[in-house]
Amino acid sequence: MVNSQQWSFYEQHFASARLQHYLDTCGGDPVAAMRLYEWNAAVSAAFWESLSFLEVGLRNAIDSELTSIHEGKGRAGHWIFDDAKELGRDRFGPRQHKQPYKDVAIAIERVRRNNMPVSPGQIISEISFGFWHQMVSKSQLFLWPDLAGAFPNSPDRGQKTVQEPVARLRDFRNRIGHHHRIWSIDLAARYDDLLTVARYLDVDFALWIDDRSRVADLLAQKP
Repeated sequence: MVNSQQWSFYEQHFASARLQHYLDTCGGDPVAAMRLYEWNAAVSAAFWESLSFLEVGLRNAIDSELTSIHEGKGRAGHWIFDDAKELGRDRFGPRQHKQPYKDVAIAIERVRRNNMPVSPGQIISEISFGFWHQMVSKSQLFLWPDLAGAFPNSPDRGQKTVQEPVARLRDFRNRIGHHHRIWSIDLAARYDDLLTVARYLDVDFALWIDDRSRVADLLAQKP
């Protein structure tokens, strides 16, 4: 339970400038501002949990589809190493990569620093969400419509249909990751994006995430 005497504690640890947004929204009431701050942290954590499920499911689906495409073209090895140099590997010269392969190279270096085997699975586990967004973005349109197979429940095979909600979730995820306020965002819409992308992958996957998510309950408890 928060009270007005705790405000100085909040200012000490969370910064007055950061808290001012909350205070302004709450009409200068420090108790209400502290409650909103704690609620923002709680709903951020709930979203992070659900996003973590989606992110792993999304990358596994894309990996599986790209592996099938790679093998269908009779290529050796794994697509993640971009031996065909379609994703930007060595685009500007040896080890001078362009996105999205630059993210792969960063992940490979991270795997090596951790003394782990440089295997496709290890590399994929280290790649950021931004890479998976790039894989469904307009900049990688050459992958479509083949990559649409990763999203069997999408209403069409259009790249834009998948890219738009994934792009919004990428930006949203970054806000949460940097501990920004999210109470001023349409959180119900972002949760709908999350379940929509999950549904494109697998209807049961979306139901599984929704069944375990704390987001809806916390949205109903917004102070």
